[in-house]
Amino acid sequence: MQDYFSKPSQNLAPGEYNKVSSYQLGLLSYAGILEQVNNRPKKYKIKKLEALEYMSVNDLNASKFLTEYTEKFLSDNGLITYFQNYKNNPNQANHLIAKDKYWEWAKINTAVKGTDPKHTYRVFNKIFNVYCYKHRIPGEDGSNVTDGPCPYSFLIYNRTNFRDENMPTGMTRREYTEKMLSDINTNGVVEVVLVQKAKAEIKRKYNGESEIQDVALGFIPNGGVHIHHILPQSTHRQFALYRENLIALTPGQHFSSAHVQGNTQRVDPIFQKTCLKRKFEHIKESIQNGEDFYVLSKFIQVINSAFNLQLNEASTINEVGTALSAT
Repeated sequence: MQDYFSKPSQNLAPGEYNKVSSYQLGLLSYAGILEQVNNRPKKYKIKKLEALEYMSVNDLNASKFLTEYTEKFLSDNGLITYFQNYKNNPNQANHLIAKDKYWEWAKINTAVKGTDPKHTYRVFNKIFNVYCYKHRIPGEDGSNVTDGPCPYSFLIYNRTNFRDENMPTGMTRREYTEKMLSDINTNGVVEVVLVQKAKAEIKRKYNGESEIQDVALGFIPNGGVHIHHILPQSTHRQFALYRENLIALTPGQHFSSAHVQGNTQRVDPIFQKTCLKRKFEHIKESIQNGEDFYVLSKFIQVINSAFNLQLNEASTINEVGTALSAT
């Protein structure tokens, strides 16, 4: 563990060691390659030595086993349809449907407790990326659908975790947080201030009114205004300060239409598309009026990420409009 994964010693992070071993042994047991013969302490015997020897030759053989077993697991548990729908149309909406269906399955079939899906989503990420890697389709990184086929690196256990960037080798995450990140609040405050500044600029530009003034889409005159991140700040941090990713909405539109059941961590993909198309109309109008408020190339980055497009950032307004019309 220390040499291959650069982990701290076992006495400093026993949970890390237990997690790795229990996950692998559990998966091999469910696959019928091992058989658990005792629980406390857990003991196993080998049922299919040939399969175990095949996987032990190299990482590629292990990944071949994982891709085949993952697809069988999805088929056996009634989840394959949602993954196939994503394969046929790999976008954020179909990705979220598969994720929700896995959460519904996990609540019934696993030992998950409570209503927090955080850990289940971490497991989903592994299953989802193995499936995407096999079929050479975009995978998931940080809860977002990526550009291009899912790379092999997404399957590797010791790939860099964003929480561990710049963390010294051999130090636990808790130690790093306590000893090395004492200035995080200062940096956080700076980012919060800049986000609020960008939101205030959008609010001023539209005179405190919603940018979507359709009664059928929840608009109420003089109902106040919230500034909404079209691609959520929690999952698309790179766009957090982009005016091109901010839109003025009424509070009702914000909580009832933009977000799913008032959950500010989840967005409604249909209303999100509406927001992006309306935002484009206002960006187009602003640019044609000679303003320098918006930057078209930044908006292109946003829609490339939202719709898995590959528009050149030097595309014209008309080319962007044509691409959006086709989504």
